[in-house]
Amino acid sequence: MENIEESSPLRITPTVRALSSALRGKRENVPDSSREHGDRIFPEPEKLWFKESSAKNLRNRDFLSPTTMLNTLYADGQVPPAVMSRVLSLRGSGILPVAGGEVMGEGLRVRVDRAAAFKAVLAGGATEYLKPSSQRQGCVVLNCPAMHPKPNTPTPDTLTLGQLRTVLLADHMGALLRRQGFAVSYCPTLPEDSDIIAFLRALGIDWPTTPANWTNEEREEKIQEALENSVYRERETEK
Repeated sequence: MENIEESSPLRITPTVRALSSALRGKRENVPDSSREHGDRIFPEPEKLWFKESSAKNLRNRDFLSPTTMLNTLYADGQVPPAVMSRVLSLRGSGILPVAGGEVMGEGLRVRVDRAAAFKAVLAGGATEYLKPSSQRQGCVVLNCPAMHPKPNTPTPDTLTLGQLRTVLLADHMGALLRRQGFAVSYCPTLPEDSDIIAFLRALGIDWPTTPANWTNEEREEKIQEALENSVYRERETEK
């Protein structure tokens, strides 16, 4: 099997290459239908595997080598035990860790060890991702639809898991942007004494607040004032 080594963080491309190399192996047990003029014909590596993207299929597989490909490589599409062992034991820099796999009606499906993959990224692969910038980059406003009153301010009891995920992503994006030198503002601001603010603080999220007695009009006026005084505002030039 080819030795695929890359210093980059875990990625899809080197994983597909490694899986293809493991599946092709020494190219044995190939049926006669895969020969032309006595020479064997082998599918291109990028055609051997498909990366799943649908939520339904991701429940049981991350990569799939279809039955049509297996029939091209092996007699009756039967994956030899040695090949299966190579696929399941894949390791290497930049290669997603494999949790398991099996041959089903649709082909050979492989599951990624997602917990190990996330751990590897957070432990070492995120160094460049989180490296602070030495320059001030500008200003970013992150709008979080889940926090807008509809018609009332969200509460811990009304906040759905999907909305909470949106808030966590916004907070995470803000932290990363600040590390890169951006000034980050969040929208909307929330009443400082609201239950949702206390809930978010318990999760370690410092969401911007305004005095509880402010009306929406007063909040809008403050936003308008901040925009008018922003150093990033394009000034009108005299003709």
